[in-house]
Amino acid sequence: MPLSAVLTYQARYQAERHAARKPVPVEAWSEDYVLKLRGSWQDFLRLDLAQSTDRSYNWHVSQYLKFCAAAGVPATPDALVLAQFVVGRAQHGYAVSTIELGVYAVARWVLDAGMEGLASELVVRRALKVAAKLAVPTGKQKLPLDRQDLRLVVAALRERGRQDFVGVRDAALFLLGWTGMFRSSELVGIDWDVVRPIPQRGGVLLYVPYSKTDQAGVGAWVFIACCEDEEMCPVQALWRLRRLAVKDAQGSPIGPVFTAWEGKQRRLAKTTVGVRLQKALQSVGVQNWDLYAAHSLRRGGATWAVRQGVSVRQIMVMGRWKSDVVREYLYHSPTELLGASRQQQQG
Repeated sequence: MPLSAVLTYQARYQAERHAARKPVPVEAWSEDYVLKLRGSWQDFLRLDLAQSTDRSYNWHVSQYLKFCAAAGVPATPDALVLAQFVVGRAQHGYAVSTIELGVYAVARWVLDAGMEGLASELVVRRALKVAAKLAVPTGKQKLPLDRQDLRLVVAALRERGRQDFVGVRDAALFLLGWTGMFRSSELVGIDWDVVRPIPQRGGVLLYVPYSKTDQAGVGAWVFIACCEDEEMCPVQALWRLRRLAVKDAQGSPIGPVFTAWEGKQRRLAKTTVGVRLQKALQSVGVQNWDLYAAHSLRRGGATWAVRQGVSVRQIMVMGRWKSDVVREYLYHSPTELLGASRQQQQG
């Protein structure tokens, strides 16, 4: 597919999205709508957060309120109580990032209550410095999924047969996630109507309308090539899943590619990806399976790519990274680092 066709498809997709919502002039707004908006406009401000983030903030606020109850103080915004809450969390196994997020969540709740400046209070900032010393380190990077371990998992899933929905779905899920270096939210968000075959090149073209670093919905293309090793080919795995979807839909499948159940339209939850991967790794005897997560697919694919000579710049494009944070995903084995040390000392 030539570059011009790719850009045209993306432009058309965006144009159709915008055309679906034509602006309505203010004078055409109904009186009932305006009254309703004035009464509930603050509810719309919460839409600036993803649902998962909103749930996380609510949980932090609920923990703060429980602390207030345990301390016998009013459940109202108070800088001194918040500082005590911060130190208490630091001494009870919370990571620094979690503690900071909790402060932001409570501060946001305070602003909604009509008060300002709580998070910037000196006592809170001092408590955060103490927390940085006492708390659990933030780093909790999951292991990258090695290609050989992925092969073991896929082989075990294939043994379940071509008509076993869960086996076919999970094989496609893991192979596509690893090769495309997808975030779990991107992976489960793929729909059949944005899956395009590339016959001349032997691959598939996927359009990702949103991602963690693309909340505005500019979108990105993901090119997945066919693999000479058919058992490890993400494209073949995807087409196997499509054949089951075609059978269930009695025609061209619509809706999410990865569903929770066969023949249903319920999208697979992004939290399920890591759970399924851990279960699969454990079943084939991979050690330390609990140190893997959905992000192991993304990190594993990036690590393998750099070992095969793919440039970091290309990996950034392929994995939709916006910054050099991609370097944190690239794992180097002791053998590689020892070889680099030898190379450094030559001459």
